[in-house]
Amino acid sequence: MTFKKRFITAILLSSIFVLTACTQSDNSNKDSHKKEVKVALSAEVNPPYLYTNKQNEFVGLDMDYMKLIEKKLPQYDFKYEVGEEESNLVGIGAGKFDMGINWFFKTPEREKQFLYQDAPYSYALPMLVVNSNNTDIHSLEDLPGKSITPMAPSGGLYSILSQYNKNNSSKININTIQEPSNGDNLKMVSHQRRDAMLLNWNTYKAIQTQVKEDVKIGGIVKKEPLHIVYNKKHQKLHDDIDQATLELKKEGKLQALSEKYFDINVFDDLDEINDKKTQLEVQ
Repeated sequence: MTFKKRFITAILLSSIFVLTACTQSDNSNKDSHKKEVKVALSAEVNPPYLYTNKQNEFVGLDMDYMKLIEKKLPQYDFKYEVGEEESNLVGIGAGKFDMGINWFFKTPEREKQFLYQDAPYSYALPMLVVNSNNTDIHSLEDLPGKSITPMAPSGGLYSILSQYNKNNSSKININTIQEPSNGDNLKMVSHQRRDAMLLNWNTYKAIQTQVKEDVKIGGIVKKEPLHIVYNKKHQKLHDDIDQATLELKKEGKLQALSEKYFDINVFDDLDEINDKKTQLEVQ
């Protein structure tokens, strides 16, 4: 090899080294410039939204959604931490966490303290459970004059009935106790000691799979949007995730997650969902 060729080869190798070093430096800089986001997860598992697999890793619809968000928003580095739901909310308000994801319903009290996601990533399905022989209870409008199982005097389900009574002259008789048992309530409906029970579909599925009571889904009463909750200082993070969520819905990816975990599309209209309610039954 001539001196000239050796010189050119050396120059080329040096250039490749410099380019490689620059690329690695650029990637390192990009990673170092990512904004860390602390995400609170609830220690109370809630399938199909959030639960653990055999490796004790968090999985479910919420985590699949967050993986899609991570791909959409590479400028953020999402770090997940586990805690009790109420302490997580306190932590979000205090700035310990930037956001939280786990089946948060929107309430007027919480809206004063937190930023709520505007574009829902999924929906909960509050529903009426009735005896298998019942044919006349399908919606909240069918409940005045009927007996329903006791419920806690706070929370999303209680708010649904309270809001109905506020807006309608025919009232639903709400029986409250501090710590209702979903298993006992299902048994009451099965044995016809109560006409109906209001609870969320995922709770119904988890319990009915175990107890196999003589009950069925009377009807889905509403679609309850599920939201990420943010510390109020994080408007930019809120806006970026909202935009990414809208894009995921437009791409059909949120609907695909719904089909994966529910066997139906929860983004459909309520009437369409009720037409497919047998697909939500525990087999």
